[in-house]
Amino acid sequence: MLKKILIVVVVLVVIAGFGYMIVARAAVDPTQEDTNPLSVPVIVTPSLQIATGQVLLYKATNVSESPASFRLMLYTDDNGVPNVFKDFTRIGAGKTVNYVYKPPTATLTLDDASVEAPQAVRATFAPIPRTDPGAIRKIVANVQIMRIQNGAKGASSLDTPIVVPLSHCNFEPRGTIPYLEGLWYWNCAPDMYPLRRVAQTGSGGR
Repeated sequence: MLKKILIVVVVLVVIAGFGYMIVARAAVDPTQEDTNPLSVPVIVTPSLQIATGQVLLYKATNVSESPASFRLMLYTDDNGVPNVFKDFTRIGAGKTVNYVYKPPTATLTLDDASVEAPQAVRATFAPIPRTDPGAIRKIVANVQIMRIQNGAKGASSLDTPIVVPLSHCNFEPRGTIPYLEGLWYWNCAPDMYPLRRVAQTGSGGR
């Protein structure tokens, strides 16, 4: 009789434990929903056409109290795969990193005229695959168009920089292709077009 009672007690404890887990998951703070690895914050720039002699300066500051890592990816207008990327790993709290990019020259056609000019480029600040998917919450990014003027006697001066507007998006990784550690494609409206979790098994570069 005692053995039967103990078995009943154990079964009730197990059922109560499962019930608590279900209730706890349902009660998750909605403000934390976007921490799901399938919903990834990124920062993007528009396509930028700079003039000859100008360069692009990308800056990011870790505003959190712990180290942060992110990947800067640079794209041309005609390619969905980044032609340049740079990983910044374990940026210290309060530290700022910089990356200067000088686009290669390409032929730019405007109406009936064609000129040689720097290639247009757009950028994405995103988490490094297989690392913290919420890493971009820890950084503040800034992009500037700059030109260095070479004056007489070798003296150089810096023109007033042009600050580029940035956009913060909550993106969703849709898959990978073989590109070093993996490349993310993005769905810019995860709330409108959510992906089923089962479809993401083994994807997203993580």
